[in-house]
Amino acid sequence: MECRSRQGADSTRLIAHDLTHLVFRSDEEADNLYPPELQPFNSTDGEPPQAEEQQTMPTANSPTNQGHAEQRSNNIIAQLRSKVRRQKTTIRQMQARIEKAKAVQSGSSSSIATRLMQQKIRRDVRSRGMCWTKKDIACSIQLHHKGSSAYRLVRNKWKIPLPSSSTIRRRIRQYFVLPGICNLTIRSLQSKFDASSTNQQRIATLCFDGMSLTPSLRYQQHRDVVVGCDPRTADDSKEQLPRPVNEAIVAVLRGVFQDWKQPIAYYPVFRTLGQEGFGIAIDECLTASHMAGIKVVALVADQESTQWAHLSRRADTANPFLRHPVTGEPVYVIVDIPHCLKNTRNALMKNDIKFNECKLAKWQHLIQFYQNDSGPSLRLASKLTDAHFSLALGQKMKVSLAAQVLSHSVASGIRTLVHHNELSEDALQTAEFAKRLNDIFDMLNSAHLYGKGFQQPIHRDTLSAQIDRLTEAEDFVRSWRFLPLNGRAVKPTMPFKEGWLLSLSATKQLCTTLIRDHHFDYVCTRRFTQDHVENLFCIIRGHNGFNDRPELSSFVGALRSVATSGLAQPDSTSRNCEDDNCEAAIIAACAPTGAGDCVTTKAGPQNSSSVVCQAPQQQLLQKKLDSWQGASNVSLEAAEYVGGYVLKRSRVLHCQVCNSLLTASESAGVHIQHKTYSHAFRGLTAPSPVALVAFMKMEAEFAALTSSFIIQPRVAARFVNHLREQLVALPACELHHTRVHNQVFKNFAHLRLHHWCRREMKNLRAVAQKKKTMGKIRKLH
Repeated sequence: MECRSRQGADSTRLIAHDLTHLVFRSDEEADNLYPPELQPFNSTDGEPPQAEEQQTMPTANSPTNQGHAEQRSNNIIAQLRSKVRRQKTTIRQMQARIEKAKAVQSGSSSSIATRLMQQKIRRDVRSRGMCWTKKDIACSIQLHHKGSSAYRLVRNKWKIPLPSSSTIRRRIRQYFVLPGICNLTIRSLQSKFDASSTNQQRIATLCFDGMSLTPSLRYQQHRDVVVGCDPRTADDSKEQLPRPVNEAIVAVLRGVFQDWKQPIAYYPVFRTLGQEGFGIAIDECLTASHMAGIKVVALVADQESTQWAHLSRRADTANPFLRHPVTGEPVYVIVDIPHCLKNTRNALMKNDIKFNECKLAKWQHLIQFYQNDSGPSLRLASKLTDAHFSLALGQKMKVSLAAQVLSHSVASGIRTLVHHNELSEDALQTAEFAKRLNDIFDMLNSAHLYGKGFQQPIHRDTLSAQIDRLTEAEDFVRSWRFLPLNGRAVKPTMPFKEGWLLSLSATKQLCTTLIRDHHFDYVCTRRFTQDHVENLFCIIRGHNGFNDRPELSSFVGALRSVATSGLAQPDSTSRNCEDDNCEAAIIAACAPTGAGDCVTTKAGPQNSSSVVCQAPQQQLLQKKLDSWQGASNVSLEAAEYVGGYVLKRSRVLHCQVCNSLLTASESAGVHIQHKTYSHAFRGLTAPSPVALVAFMKMEAEFAALTSSFIIQPRVAARFVNHLREQLVALPACELHHTRVHNQVFKNFAHLRLHHWCRREMKNLRAVAQKKKTMGKIRKLH
């Protein structure tokens, strides 16, 4: 009995042995140490003897009992090793949790991953069943909008706690369930613009615009409906035929006093909404906006045939408004100004436009200007390409092409060529038409408070003067007459002309009402355009990869994602219009927008006794300028304009001495004089005669070496080094001599390389098109 009790005590001591000091040992050390006090023993009954009696016991024992004891010891060792592995796993998990906590403490609290990780660690529960806040859901929808595959990667692979995709779909499925007004959006707007909002914050415009869709039919099992059919019946049939939807009309509210926007309805249609359907949609949206507490003061639409037919019946230039269906107040009708400019360009391509009773604008003058200007390497209007004059399929929809043709720069270039007798004097009338149309476009497209000239908004202090400008513009547009090039009868008017007149009349009355009745200090007229809707369509097209014409189901899904997540600005830089600077009305974006680091160049000392300024010999360089051959007058004009731009961009004119040596007080040519605005504070920079010689030499060297160094790496650096080797000198003081050469050479190289690439791409496309045409001709023969 004593032996058994001692044996049981020894076994208990062995099992309950403290192994905490061996947790962090390796497996090799554990093999040598486990169990610490276990020794081989021989016993007839299989029980381990006491430690002090092991030396006196006999060594000869039964092989069966000895194997049984070894098996028990091996089992104990295996259990202890398993326990060590579990403890190591627990330690790694705790260390990972500590690292996450440290990352949360040091990270930004506004990022999506950081805030959701804070919530994960604070609650210390699994993501399943977690109560996500509305802000967390909004941030997750933004991330899911960028791509569902990337969202799954972040959630499943990177183990960042995020709501599941089903949770996101369940939340956004509540919006735009059916075509028409979204009641949930209206209730959200009503809660946002509560009694605490001012009357100015409630003022908005209602915009309608359409987006082309790919016809498709899809069955949604969870709703048990077929998506993609127009429910309206055909006009010429008694049966209801399933017609696929190929366009979606979207209604968007846009703030006038504050920069916000929100889609409130969509209407999928086949081809068109129709006059009656468009009128019903207007009344529905105005009524819903009134229920949300929003005061709609303007209705913006393009000149789609059925929409324009309905609006022209309800509004004219004398009364450019329609009555609100609830309040009876006027809602001014404005045609989208970029569409009017685009239609004017299209009409000028097929007609000569007569204005002011005796003047004539011709598209042929613009073509002649482009042909004369596209020859030199340095051009007066560098943005013009073949795409501006031979419009391919779909290019007529781009507003930028029309705005760059009928621009102030083109008008100035035409006047310059007429001055040098390279165009006839009749082209001056086309230049006047382009300039005046550009000024009207600037007046109706002002976007910034501190705009200059015609681009300044309509202010309270200058209201009467700016109204007079709009009246003059209205008289100018009213004088247009259209002479078809095919010899048909003269057309006194066209739909886009009526759109210009309606927009000018409505803008005058609307701005006067906002400033006098609603106490606005100024009004930016760009808020009466469709730019915010175009940017919305750009976001929808970029949903889960770019798709120019999405299907209806994809369109509705992207529209729901935009409406719930607060995404207001597109990421693409190739969108069809400029930034509208709007935020979502209901849910704002969670990510902070920080300004980037701005690196500025400090100006050199202007007054220092240690600076010795030595100008080059003016007489020698003047002789070089006089002896310069091979450059036409237009090339010198272009070199002067480009050289002044490079000098201004290089920021080397802070030193008074360098400024006096590099620039001229007056331009030697006429292009810079025509190009400079009358309201400009400083105007354009004109290089000095010495600097002009240097720029002409740079251009000659670039043209000679382009084919040899363009395929090599570090193209700009090689060109700059070549200019140094050729001793191309720019006048500068001793202190800034190296800096002037480095910056001017580098900026000139960058400018010319960009322009060269654009020209070569144009040539390559022309060659490819020619090969394609010749291939078709060979097939026909």
